[in-house]
Amino acid sequence: MIRKTLTLFFFLVFLFPSLLFAETISLNLKYTPSPSLTGVSDSKINIGFSGIIDSRQRENKSLVGERINYSGSKDYLAPTGISVEDAVSGMAAEYFKKKGFQWKKVEKWNLSPETINEDWGDIVVGGEILELWNDVTSKFMNNNHKVKAKLKIVVANAKEKRILWSDTATTSLELKEPLFHEASAEKIINEAASSCIENIFEDRAFKEIVGIK
Repeated sequence: MIRKTLTLFFFLVFLFPSLLFAETISLNLKYTPSPSLTGVSDSKINIGFSGIIDSRQRENKSLVGERINYSGSKDYLAPTGISVEDAVSGMAAEYFKKKGFQWKKVEKWNLSPETINEDWGDIVVGGEILELWNDVTSKFMNNNHKVKAKLKIVVANAKEKRILWSDTATTSLELKEPLFHEASAEKIINEAASSCIENIFEDRAFKEIVGIK
């Protein structure tokens, strides 16, 4: 009996190492402002922020990446104690705070103008996560991170229930390091998502909507 069990164990190790040794690595997803970010705005527009929907074409939307080890086994990357949707929404909310916008959290919006509640504010901001993923390949003294973030933001006039503007930003980053560090996986995915947020909200069209010169 013991011999059969050991045989089965080694058979699984050989064929399916990822099933036996998979680990979920927790990452603290947070907004990391770029050094070029400008100061606090003087906008008086009331923003209703509905959050950002996770629309990624991923089988497991609780993850933001995976690491393939030299043995072929996999580790998975996931936000710490929060959904990807809530984590990215929190990053955008932190951007609003740093910019000094007058904003409030409103109920989830499906980005259709017909479903807007006029009590949400002067404008409503929502969006979609189209991609957020870090592919890590680990070999001896060579760990390669490839990150892609793609966010779409939609802005509407809440009173008129009319879409004013939408924009999509994509950021791709790559990092190589001799040894794998969880902090590196966390840092690069935060930078990619934060870059998308800034590329959209620092756009001249959005600034005109909220009255920033």
